[in-house]
Amino acid sequence: MNNTSISQIYIGYEAREHEAFRVCAHSIDSFSTIQTQALKSQNIPEYNRNWGEPQSTDFTFTRFWVPYLSEFKGYSIFVDCDFLFLEDPQELSQYINPDLAISVVQHPVYTPHTEIKMDGVSQHRSFRKNWASLIVFNNEHPSNKILTPDYLNNHKPGIDFHHFKWLKDEEIGSIPLEWNCLDGYYNLDEPKAIHYTDGGPWFKDYQNTQYSSLWTLTKLGLDSE
Repeated sequence: MNNTSISQIYIGYEAREHEAFRVCAHSIDSFSTIQTQALKSQNIPEYNRNWGEPQSTDFTFTRFWVPYLSEFKGYSIFVDCDFLFLEDPQELSQYINPDLAISVVQHPVYTPHTEIKMDGVSQHRSFRKNWASLIVFNNEHPSNKILTPDYLNNHKPGIDFHHFKWLKDEEIGSIPLEWNCLDGYYNLDEPKAIHYTDGGPWFKDYQNTQYSSLWTLTKLGLDSE
C-alpha cells in the first residue's frame, strides 16, 4: 500500500432511500475508521444548480462538490447510498496514483435490465454509466481546482460531470471491479462492495436479488444494536 490515506467518505443521501443510507454507513463503520458524512444539497449553502436537468437523486450533482467541501485537501471518497461495503474502503488507498485526479471503477459498457429502476425512476443509458457512483478524489490535484461553486452550479450540460469532462482521460485512475459490484450484472465470488444499482432490498421488488441477502443481514445486525 502506498502512503496515501482517505480521510472522509461522503455518502449521497436521498430521503426515499434512508434505509439504504443507514446500511451503507453502517457497513463502512463496521470495517473502517474513516469518517462518513451524509451528502445533502440542503447542507451546501452555495449549491444552486437548477437548469431543469434530469436528476434521479439529490446527489446527482452534489457528488462533484466533494473536493470543494474537502477544502481541496487530501483524499476523499464519494459513494452512492445504495452500496454495501464488505471490506474497509481504506484499502482503496493502494490503488491511488497521486499523479491522477480521480480513481473509479471503469465499468465496461452495459445495457440496464430495465427501463425503470428503484421506485419509478427512469434508467439513463450513458457513456461511462456508473463510473461516478464511487469516486476517490485526489482533492489537491490541479485539475480538480476548477470544481468551484460557480463552475459546479453553472457549467452545462450537467452530463459532462458524469463523463468527467473537466479532466483528461489520462487523469482518471482505475479501481478493481470488485469495489463496485453491480447487483444483477456481475457474478463475483469475493466482492468488496455491492452496488444495488437498479434497486435494493429496501424496495419490495428487489428483495430477492443475487446479493440482497448480504444487505438484509447487515440491516438486521444494525437494527439489533
